[in-house]
Amino acid sequence: MKTWITYPAAIIFGFAATLLLQDWQPYANFLNAVVPFAKQLGLFVLFPIVFTLFTAATASLRRYKDTIIIFSSAIFWGLFTALLLSFVGMGLAIVLPFTISLQPGQGTVPTFFDFSSFSSLFLADNAFEQFTVTSTTLLPVIVLAFIFGLAMRPDRESIRPAYVVLNSLAETMLRLARIFTVIGAALVLVISAHLFLQFPALAIFRGNLWFGVGLVVIVAVAVLVILPLLFGIATLFKGGNPYTVLFGTLGAMLASGFSGNILFGTTALIALSQHNCGARKRVTGISIPLLTILGRGGSAMVATYTVLTMLISMGAAPSLATMVAIALFSALFSFAASFSPGAEVIFIMVLAMGGLQGDGNLVLSSGVLLFIPFLQMAALVTDTAVNAYGATFGSRIVSPDDRVPFEEMM
Repeated sequence: MKTWITYPAAIIFGFAATLLLQDWQPYANFLNAVVPFAKQLGLFVLFPIVFTLFTAATASLRRYKDTIIIFSSAIFWGLFTALLLSFVGMGLAIVLPFTISLQPGQGTVPTFFDFSSFSSLFLADNAFEQFTVTSTTLLPVIVLAFIFGLAMRPDRESIRPAYVVLNSLAETMLRLARIFTVIGAALVLVISAHLFLQFPALAIFRGNLWFGVGLVVIVAVAVLVILPLLFGIATLFKGGNPYTVLFGTLGAMLASGFSGNILFGTTALIALSQHNCGARKRVTGISIPLLTILGRGGSAMVATYTVLTMLISMGAAPSLATMVAIALFSALFSFAASFSPGAEVIFIMVLAMGGLQGDGNLVLSSGVLLFIPFLQMAALVTDTAVNAYGATFGSRIVSPDDRVPFEEMM
């Protein structure tokens, strides 16, 4: 799938359209009307796709005795990358000589996830209500699919027909994911044009140009150096060229970053990981949904970097123990950040500062809210890269010989 050119081209067209038509009011009215629909359409088929693939993958993995390996590899990858990237953010905050000018905050304080209702996200009273428990996280659907998958193991002849039908339906869902991946380029065009119109980067980063440069640097270090190296080490440098994974899933990374929602790019990531990176269907069906919750190392990294940059800019000169505590808090709270879509980075920063000083309002009153779209973009691009590598890593464990030639990927 040639999303490596269609998605960047869509973003370039969106930027050009906004640059030319930003003063034309009908253009702004059109984007304001269409963008909510575009974001909803991007999530329209994700939950049925995840339910079908996760159920089929769980049943298939039980058949092939790989269930524990795949689940443990996804969990390990998510936990380890969250911790590693959080400390990468700490290290870059120390090394990079960039600061941020903090001013009184403006805008609306994000509404965060209510932990008191956390238990209701696992199971609904009625299994059919499980799909409607929430639209902000895949956890309810994952729980339901896992239960169905356990019962779907084809260890009896009477169950085998249902298992075959489910596998055929999973192939259909992969085709549907590929179709929506193609449509997603048009959606990203509209969404990116709206983002450029609502949040002009030059105006927002005026006086904080170096902070913007710092965000670009930490994303580049994580995506181009840390994650490929970790993938190479984890696969003993036998899993293929790690940069083909980035190249093959570039469209999903851009979709997540510009939409501000990792679930928006998950549909494309499922299709691209299987088609471009050679990830097994049964691995992709489990690893990618799980990593939308556990693989939030990018959000933890950006939150750690931003918090430490804030403290350094205020002249607080945090000690090494304080910086380590912030990195650990960020990695810990990143696992709950998926329940606060659109504000994951601020969510982590508030909780990290609250755990450190007992008051996280400093984050909300410092003016850092102005940078939310760009903090989110940096975090979600990295999160999606983490998920892409996690799915490919799990597939290489199950089938070490799986490869996709560069020519076929193109």
